[in-house]
Amino acid sequence: MDERSREDGRSGSTDSGDPPADRPVRRSPRVPDVRGDGSSGAGNGDGRRGDPVDGRRGDPGEEGDRTATRPGTAEPNRPTADEGEASEARDDRIPIDPSLDLDVDAPDRVGDEPPERDPPPSAPGFDADPDPETVRRWAALLSALGVVSFLTALLVQFQGELPAALGAAGLGVVFLATGLFGLRERPELLQLLADGWAEHRRYVGFTVALFAFGAAVGLAIGAAGYDVLELIAEALGEHPFEGIEEEDLTAEWFLRNNSVPFLMAIAGAITLGILTAYILVFNGIIVGNVAWVVGGVVGADFIVVGLAPHGIFELTALFIAAGVGFRLLHRFGQRVLGRRESFATKPYLVRTALLVVFAWLLLALAAFVEAHVTGIFLDALFADRIDERADALNETASAVVAALF
Repeated sequence: MDERSREDGRSGSTDSGDPPADRPVRRSPRVPDVRGDGSSGAGNGDGRRGDPVDGRRGDPGEEGDRTATRPGTAEPNRPTADEGEASEARDDRIPIDPSLDLDVDAPDRVGDEPPERDPPPSAPGFDADPDPETVRRWAALLSALGVVSFLTALLVQFQGELPAALGAAGLGVVFLATGLFGLRERPELLQLLADGWAEHRRYVGFTVALFAFGAAVGLAIGAAGYDVLELIAEALGEHPFEGIEEEDLTAEWFLRNNSVPFLMAIAGAITLGILTAYILVFNGIIVGNVAWVVGGVVGADFIVVGLAPHGIFELTALFIAAGVGFRLLHRFGQRVLGRRESFATKPYLVRTALLVVFAWLLLALAAFVEAHVTGIFLDALFADRIDERADALNETASAVVAALF
């Protein structure tokens, strides 16, 4: 081999020209432009390769690795201020047990709701845990009414009237069963009843004021020497209690007779409360005037004993019914003025219905007491006085005493 060929062979192994055909071409991998200035992230812009970490920039699967080296520099990639605040916020979060049923928006109780809005069905007072003290108070009240009903049944039985005695005993069972069942099994029932009373309490107070105003007017009319029932008899042409015999004054008669104003007091909301107010004021005038007329003959203590036993139940029932009527009117006015989302909601209807039923049961108890118990008290305490002054009682006073007492 000549000298030229030997030189060509040596130059082929060391020259940077084309490689031999039997040797593969080794190419450097292309690094993408990560800085946007036309230079690759692996170099420094002057042809020199950057300082890698362990021969690479970082694990591409670990996105956001804060310990990776920044391109073209040996300084670690440190978190920014926003990333640091977000990390601290994540560290400060308090873990919450997902099994807990938290309702932070629910009000404490129905009575704490503003009058313009009703609580949602999930609010306390509808299907949540009721207040134990409230439940115990209402259970005690219902139990006491049951005991009064049973005592009334015993007095009626002593008079030999078995059907009336059974009726009073049945009423006692209803009171006691409701109280015990609500206390042990369904306390939310008594809580709804308590919520209904809390909602209507202000309106009941207003009805008491109207009745007291009527009673004051009746007393004033009696003091002026006028008998309201005589004036009514002259206007109607007959006495209001004409034709009523003593044997007609049964518990059924009193309940039927008193249920009419009871229901009318509720329905009076349709008349914008005019009928409800009229019932209260008119009955107040009658009671006040009769108390003056009869009290002047047999004494004020006779009036108290004649009214108190059944009046405490009867008047309470009437006041509750009238309070429901005024509450209906108020809610309707709020709805018309746009201060209320809806006129009637399910929770309102449920608790109001329970309150009305409770009031009517009071009215039934008053009927039994008025028909069978009040007369016993009057005969026991004022028998001599009644016999001595029977002639002094005019026809009007006698009819009123028979009807009211």
